[in-house]
Amino acid sequence: MTLEAVGPILTLALAFGLIRVFEGDRWVIPVLIAALSSHLLALSARRIGWGVPVSALVGGVGLILVITWTHYRDTTFWGLPARSTWSALINDQDQAWAALGNLSPPVEPLNGFIVSAMAAVWALAFFNDWAAMRTRTLLESLLLPIAVTGLVGLIGDERHRMLTIGVFIAALLLFVWIHRVVARTTGAAWLGGESRAPDGRRAMLLAGALPAAIALAAAVLVGPVLGDHDDPLLDLTGIADRDDSGTERFVISPLVDIRGRLVNQAETVMFRVRADQRSYWRLTSLDRFDGQVWTSRADYAESPSRLPSQFPSGTSVEQSSQEYHIEQLAAVWLPAAFEPRYLDSDITDISYEPSSSTLIVGRSLANSDNLTYTVVSAVPRFDPEALRAIPSSAPTSPDLARYTRLPSDFSPRIRELAAEIGGGTGSDYEQALALQNFFRDGSFIYDTSTAGGHSENRIESFLETRRGYCEQFAGTFAAMARSLGLPARVAVGFTVGESDPSDPGLYRVRGQHAHAWPEVFLNGAGWVAFEPTPGRGAPGAQNYTGVAESQHTGDTVTPPSGEDLPPDPDPDSDIPIDFESLIGSELADSGETPTGGGDGNGKGTRIPWPAILAPVLAVLLIASVPWLKRLQRKRRLGKAPGNRGRIKVVWAETIESLALINVIPRPDETHAEFAHRAIKQIPLHSPDLRNLGELVAAATFGPSEPTDRHQWLARTWSMSVRSEVRFRTSRHRRMIAAFNPQPLFTTRTKNNPAPEP
Repeated sequence: MTLEAVGPILTLALAFGLIRVFEGDRWVIPVLIAALSSHLLALSARRIGWGVPVSALVGGVGLILVITWTHYRDTTFWGLPARSTWSALINDQDQAWAALGNLSPPVEPLNGFIVSAMAAVWALAFFNDWAAMRTRTLLESLLLPIAVTGLVGLIGDERHRMLTIGVFIAALLLFVWIHRVVARTTGAAWLGGESRAPDGRRAMLLAGALPAAIALAAAVLVGPVLGDHDDPLLDLTGIADRDDSGTERFVISPLVDIRGRLVNQAETVMFRVRADQRSYWRLTSLDRFDGQVWTSRADYAESPSRLPSQFPSGTSVEQSSQEYHIEQLAAVWLPAAFEPRYLDSDITDISYEPSSSTLIVGRSLANSDNLTYTVVSAVPRFDPEALRAIPSSAPTSPDLARYTRLPSDFSPRIRELAAEIGGGTGSDYEQALALQNFFRDGSFIYDTSTAGGHSENRIESFLETRRGYCEQFAGTFAAMARSLGLPARVAVGFTVGESDPSDPGLYRVRGQHAHAWPEVFLNGAGWVAFEPTPGRGAPGAQNYTGVAESQHTGDTVTPPSGEDLPPDPDPDSDIPIDFESLIGSELADSGETPTGGGDGNGKGTRIPWPAILAPVLAVLLIASVPWLKRLQRKRRLGKAPGNRGRIKVVWAETIESLALINVIPRPDETHAEFAHRAIKQIPLHSPDLRNLGELVAAATFGPSEPTDRHQWLARTWSMSVRSEVRFRTSRHRRMIAAFNPQPLFTTRTKNNPAPEP
């Protein structure tokens, strides 16, 4: 009887934790009724002798009746649920679901929320009774309550945190101790005879109740003090990576923008360029790979009119002049044909980074939009025989050695594949060419519908599915080249664009022309571009890459003169590799098939299915959180009223991302004030947050509806800010954030700064 009494105590402690989720006390009585009724029905069914299926059926009927009598009495027919009862229940659930994305704990206890809480508590009580009283197992009795407490802790408000945890621990300790005492003393022999058994059990129970009482007292008396999150006793939030001060400028990878340009801004004109030679219009190159993202961290200096060259003396080059007018690039980089040598612009706040051959606007400019400038480039013209004659050698210069660095735990499966493709082909040029031809052998498909990203995990997925776009082709090529000891980096920019029929030297470059390609450093030649992406080819590179000039426009591959692409050179060097034979089995489900234990007589030990079901359900619940977040974002964007509403949603998602690096708006801040403070506090080097804050303020309070371009700018700037936040956040913290369900209940208006005056 003692164990039957403590079971409801544990359930009530779980229900008590809902004070962190709901406002007021309207939910208390219905939830307590549900908890106690479930335990009472389970107890009655067990005493009568009904099995688990019948008890579950009786419990389900009891739950329906309790919900009906507490919330829908006016809809019943002689106290029983009628059609109008179900209609009212469904309507309440729809309202609760619709409000789910716009509320933040503590939430108003809508009928739909209260009914869901009653059902959850009812199920917990039934499970507790089954595990504790029917199977007499302790571990199974604790799995689900602990999982639910953890979930409430993640989504609940900070109020009463220590109090609710302390109450639950006290109830848990009491439950565990009583369960152990009952299990150990049932049928045991007592010194002095069976008449001493009640006194002995009472003494043991009192001894075990002491830790529970201490936990409860600590929760009630000390918890409110320790739980003050505005002034915690220990604050570790200041431990974070910070940028060096000085001339070094931190540049976030532009690879994150490529898919957005290809898919969402395909027809948007990024810039116009008049050039005397067709070329790839290069923005920058990325030289660091940490296993998650390609980035560049380099020293930018004010740009002189004459730019230094990185090509070795004697490299064959052709001069190319380009006049650029940037329209909607929305980036800090300035496109130029590789390698820029001279710059002419009325804007003085432009910097240049020689090692990556990157032109970039200074901090006084938000981006390069509306800039006009002229660049004269020295475009290399490589001789394939001269490249092939360059002997293979490991880079000895520290400046070059950094282009071969990979994470220490970089996938050995990818290293093995790279070695099989290019490791035995001779010169560095031939190894790089073998890698390029591997991606262009016809087995890889260019597909912008695949997931973005260029992390190590994304590389493995790309090599398995053989579907991706330039981000994956270039990033994978560069990582595999580095595993062979070849200095490699990822260049980002645009293909040639559309030539004006009335002015052949004028090119309109749209979002669909965004592109990335790898560059490999070859001794005596410098940085040499390769093209692993199917359907694309750099102008003037066919003689050494074997790939004719082409670019992808929509779903059409358009060579400049309409000819078919020639076959890749040296078909014998294309090594057909079954990547699944190298990594497929490891990436597949590696769980071993469980084997039944035995007792020596050939009889396996049966594990009760709820013991497996409970943790499985908990894991599935947690695993579904990222999917639910994506679904919620789509629903929120779909329901947003026009571009004004969508821009507000983008701002709210940006605020949510900034919270990962402890940048949270204050209630008295305007959008612009928060953006300026955030940039100074971190500091955020991207000016896009400031631009986004000003745009959100204008969209919120402006008299006219924002245009589609305004919405696109908001999403682009938000993507830039979130990319910088992601780079600054550890993998562990990103993982926690991905599976934290609290944003599913977070109000979007509550997280926004105060309105602009």
